[in-house]
Amino acid sequence: FFFQAEDGIRDYKVTGVQTCALPIFHPKFSDLSLGRINQLLKKIGFNEKKLPKVIHIAGTNGKGSTASILKSIINQHGYSTHIYTTPHLVDFNERIQLNSKNISNKKLLGYLRYCEKKNNRNLITFFEITTAAAFKAFQDHEADFLILEVGLGGRFDATNILKLPKLAAITPISLDHQDFLGNSLNKIAFEKLGILNKRSVNFINRQKPSVMKFIHSELNRRKLKAEFFGDDWSIRSNNYQSNSIKIDLSQLSLQGKHQKINAGLAIHLAKNILKNKFNVIKTQKALTLCQWPGRMQPIISGLFFQKLKSFKDITLDGFHNIDGMNSLIKNLPLNRKILICSFLNNKKYSQMLNKLSQYFQKIIVVQMNEENSITKEDLPRNLKLIFCPSLEGSLKKINQYSSSKTSIFFGVSLYFIGEDRKSTRLNSSHLVISYAVFCLKK
Repeated sequence: FFFQAEDGIRDYKVTGVQTCALPIFHPKFSDLSLGRINQLLKKIGFNEKKLPKVIHIAGTNGKGSTASILKSIINQHGYSTHIYTTPHLVDFNERIQLNSKNISNKKLLGYLRYCEKKNNRNLITFFEITTAAAFKAFQDHEADFLILEVGLGGRFDATNILKLPKLAAITPISLDHQDFLGNSLNKIAFEKLGILNKRSVNFINRQKPSVMKFIHSELNRRKLKAEFFGDDWSIRSNNYQSNSIKIDLSQLSLQGKHQKINAGLAIHLAKNILKNKFNVIKTQKALTLCQWPGRMQPIISGLFFQKLKSFKDITLDGFHNIDGMNSLIKNLPLNRKILICSFLNNKKYSQMLNKLSQYFQKIIVVQMNEENSITKEDLPRNLKLIFCPSLEGSLKKINQYSSSKTSIFFGVSLYFIGEDRKSTRLNSSHLVISYAVFCLKK
């Protein structure tokens, strides 16, 4: 694998083996089990007792946003946080944050090389080897809290090896990764609930009624307790409410109605974490400061502003399933809109494009530099779609159809953004949408 360094893409050399050989040792399959990661953690001397207090987050949608808001609240109260999240947008380093800052290239390579050496070429997945490196980094650096985002599912996810008490949160669940997690909402929910145990303090965010019914049944079967959206906290009239506490969400920096639901969970987690030190004013401030790039994010500078001739605004929103797409649709303006998008050919792109075509005047589908990217031949023939072989090539089409009253949306399955970060010299807060790769590779 590779990560993008400050001065370009660097190969990660491991015990004399070049990047091209790594897929042999780190295949992209998702063989869900905990055997390999547990063996590797023993070899690298992982000690869970050295980790900060853990907040473990699983779910289909909103994991990253919830983690971002929670981090902002905790930091605003004066406490430090480590973060483990996936996927990254521009740099692989974003996945591992030490005290809320991306791990340095030097430390990242050091931990990866150490884990690679200890693994001794045994079969292991990409996510498992990087999770092992993250855990080693977290145990070696002090912080008050560790916010841990599940990669896939929960029950057999590489992050689910912790035995000590923790907080565990479940964000909204929907259909995704059915090949690995099951072809029904209940089966997927069962896997997500795998991060809950008898030593965890559990929180369940808003769910579809059928999913919530299953969750209650499953927790009863396992004799587990939890706090629930709707029972223990709620979102009403743009406010978080729980007992006597009421917090205004109107100034939340993350855009979209669904982000208020994510914020509610983050606030409730923070309230339980910080207990009598929880401060409403500090929390309100934190809501205005939190950042989570690529989620209903207004783009206000960068290469597109130089090359696009006329537009009203530009928004970037990453979604990777039907529910994510529906959240985008709920937040669309009424004026003329153009969508630029790309999908992997193993996603429900036909179903998504059929629905999206009802809300956008023009849809430009881009083929990305990715083996499993959607191609011109994959496009539904019943829709009037515009195909471009590259995102850069789509600029001409966007200029052809856009005007000063047009809102431009880049709304796609988002894996990482910025094939050419160096050429644009934009930081991650701007997001490099000029040469973007919007594909979910997990």
